[in-house]
Amino acid sequence: MINNELIISKLIKHVNIIADNNCFKNLGKTNIRSTATAILNASSIEEIKLYIFYKASKKDSGWDNTIKVENKEKKLGEYINCVIDEIYKDCNGDEKQTIKYAAKFLGYLYWRLYGVIK
Repeated sequence: MINNELIISKLIKHVNIIADNNCFKNLGKTNIRSTATAILNASSIEEIKLYIFYKASKKDSGWDNTIKVENKEKKLGEYINCVIDEIYKDCNGDEKQTIKYAAKFLGYLYWRLYGVIK
């Protein structure tokens, strides 16, 4: 069974980690919203991860910003793909639910970026 409260609390924790690392440079409103929309339209988790990887490979996209977690540096896009893997596990391999929560995660990231910080 999927534990909604646990997943939501983890998503918020990850958003706060990203915010604490000040990883928002060059990550515009439209960029986040269009990515959330693309996630909702995806047919698989691998499609989402490939899209995030593509965005992170573009220089100065915002998705290529460096985030430091547990003394390791990653690109923001790589970190987000790790979060998606975690969501997938928490959803017991249910891709439809994972896609829903991944889009929610981007929504929370958007709120944090444009509701709290700016």
